[in-house]
Amino acid sequence: MCCPSLEGVYVTEPKSIHELLCTPSVRRLDILEWICTRVYPPLQDQFSSLKESQTEIKVKEMAKLGFELMLCHSEDVDLIKGHVSPTRQLSFMGHLLDIIPSFANLFGNPEIESSSQGTVTYARENEELLKELFSSAHFQATLTPECNPWPADLKPNLLTEELQKKTLPSNKDNVITDHLEELQKISLDLQDLKEECTFLCSTVPGGETVAQTLRLALTDFHQLVAAFTQVYENAFHEHCGHPAPQMSPSGPLFQSVHQLLGICIKKLEAIAQFTQTSNTIVEVVRKRQQCKESWGSGSTATLYDKIKELKQNYEELQSSWQE
Repeated sequence: MCCPSLEGVYVTEPKSIHELLCTPSVRRLDILEWICTRVYPPLQDQFSSLKESQTEIKVKEMAKLGFELMLCHSEDVDLIKGHVSPTRQLSFMGHLLDIIPSFANLFGNPEIESSSQGTVTYARENEELLKELFSSAHFQATLTPECNPWPADLKPNLLTEELQKKTLPSNKDNVITDHLEELQKISLDLQDLKEECTFLCSTVPGGETVAQTLRLALTDFHQLVAAFTQVYENAFHEHCGHPAPQMSPSGPLFQSVHQLLGICIKKLEAIAQFTQTSNTIVEVVRKRQQCKESWGSGSTATLYDKIKELKQNYEELQSSWQE
């Protein structure tokens, strides 16, 4: 039986056929509707009762049929409308077309009425068979057997093999033995380390204090490492993949400026020391000039007054010599 939607359509080029089957259109939806009614004929009566504006109901019913046949999801309307990849659309249509002859051959009549009754009966029989299978106690016993399924004449041989396996060390025993040897080796290494670190022994004066300090330092170090690990995982980890920052080529210039600034600071410190020394000398001279002292004649006078007096005496003496 030919598809009515293809009557009067003459398409021979692969590109045109691909466009007809994989591009969303009314004709493509009609072709897919015809295929679905051939797979499940009761849809024909349901679709014929719908109006032309009720296209969404047809799309959902065809998606539901594809879901029941395990070809798509129950709400995969984009596949029915043609909004998915062409490969998926052609695969869906191909599987539907493969089902049509299988049902027709199964029931021996390719007509719609016979295929309709055969499809419904076949689906119901499969459903009943699956229900009976999963609810069967024999099926559950097969999944979780409680007894050894071997025949009675083989059980003695199997028991002998099991005893041999018990006598031989298992993989688990080998792993435990390896761990014990590793622990013994670590214990010997710790003993050697303890002999080398004599300050850990309590017999050495102050050894207990040193040991406590070492334990405290190791504890602090462990806490720092744990804190850094947590911060690294939560905050720094996502930034560690960034490239390294570009270094400025002005490094030597900055070093030269730093050296000149250091020399300038030293010169300013020298000037400050010189100024402080000058102020100190001025203060000493000022105090010297204002302080009255005894000059051996019983009278006291400042240095300025004493110099003035000496100068006056010298001038008087010089004038008396000239006369």
